[in-house]
Amino acid sequence: MDTILTKIQKLGISLRLYNKNKKDGVYMMDTAGFILKYWFAMPAIKTKNYESISAFLGFCTFFLNLLKKIKPKYIVCAFDESLGSCFRNKIFPDYKKNREKAPQELKIQFKLCRNFLDLLGINNLASKKYEADDIINTLSINTRKTGMSNIIFTNDKDLFQIIYKNDIWWNLNDRKFNYSDLKNKLSFSPQNLPDFLGLMGDSVDNIPGAPGIGEKTASMLICKYKNIENVFNNIDSIPSDLGAKYQRYAKIITENEEMIRLSKHLSTLAYIDSIENNDGLIERGRVHLNKIDDFLLQTGMNPGQKKSWISQIENSCEIV
Repeated sequence: MDTILTKIQKLGISLRLYNKNKKDGVYMMDTAGFILKYWFAMPAIKTKNYESISAFLGFCTFFLNLLKKIKPKYIVCAFDESLGSCFRNKIFPDYKKNREKAPQELKIQFKLCRNFLDLLGINNLASKKYEADDIINTLSINTRKTGMSNIIFTNDKDLFQIIYKNDIWWNLNDRKFNYSDLKNKLSFSPQNLPDFLGLMGDSVDNIPGAPGIGEKTASMLICKYKNIENVFNNIDSIPSDLGAKYQRYAKIITENEEMIRLSKHLSTLAYIDSIENNDGLIERGRVHLNKIDDFLLQTGMNPGQKKSWISQIENSCEIV
């Protein structure tokens, strides 16, 4: 147990949170990235039933500590299960083609994490058609309509676009941004991130953009014109507005309009109509300790760590 906790501490995860509307804040976790952190950082821990549960142990220890620190009334987790089957792949077959599929051992640990969250009374959502980012986008739109602020736990820049006033984007380590922070960082509104990526593309997700337009040029264009519609509508005045060297970029934009529009579409997070708009999805459920105990016993985890988890759960969750 000491070895696992030491590994987690060395990851430098800070659990200090500032949110002036904490009582009404909804915490949304883009979960896969946090599990992967432990998958890569920790050595395999074999048990009688599993080849390794290290990522499961690392993530769940981290999550229990998080519950203890922030004491959320509203929290929900989103998982990615759509690699290769996402609706974006139907639009553009090469979308995320550069991503390797998760090995079976990792898939098993993802499932263990989801099972544990279920038992903790934490709703966790996944889809074969939509990505975790789309799920979080949908939930954030729904909660924002009720006047709630959103705190997004993620490492993914694509979720910049859902940050509005009173929202927070946070990687739970060294980067935490509110709306003003992101506007200063990007030089344009975070809601226009898809326009920016439509122009320059995104190599991480294999989104093409326009050839020859890089980050600096795309940033200048969106800073000046706000979105790609305005870029297209002002294409002839770009050289006079931004300088003669932009004549070449205006030609590239004109010749690649279709690909730019496609790339923006791929970068824009979707709203999922089938996700219910109710507080039940974000509220925490009650916990059956005997079910938790049985599940943890089945994983084969260290008895001392299991006892520690049970104690934390008793102190941070509503018990049946």
